[in-house]
Amino acid sequence: MMNTKPKRLSFRSHGLLMELTIICGFFIAAASIFILVFVRAGALSSRSRDLSAAVNAAQTIVESVVPAEDAPDGERSYTICYDENWGRLDTESDPAASHAFAQVTETWEDGLVHIQVTVSSSSQAEGELYRLSADRDFS
Repeated sequence: MMNTKPKRLSFRSHGLLMELTIICGFFIAAASIFILVFVRAGALSSRSRDLSAAVNAAQTIVESVVPAEDAPDGERSYTICYDENWGRLDTESDPAASHAFAQVTETWEDGLVHIQVTVSSSSQAEGELYRLSADRDFS
């Protein structure tokens, strides 16, 4: 009769399995790092795009201020809301429902205007994107 003892795996088999396990672990760790890098790059790109659009929006607001002929001296504040593509929304839009908004304060005094523009994101994570102060003389 044959002897039917269970065969033990040799050290060589254990070494091969251990090597394959280490290689799989290394590739899982490398893939996780690459995925993390790409996700972070996407978030950074989105933040950069919003910052560039906020700078352009603030500059456009400052350049588009014109004096009203019968406007008295004093302070005037208003809000401009933007959608995801940085297009202007209606004046009645809720800043919380928009992608971003600009809080504008104009202070008029004898033909000189001081303009303060603060562009903020509606998401709590980003908050204020850009702030611009400018003075223009219309006298």
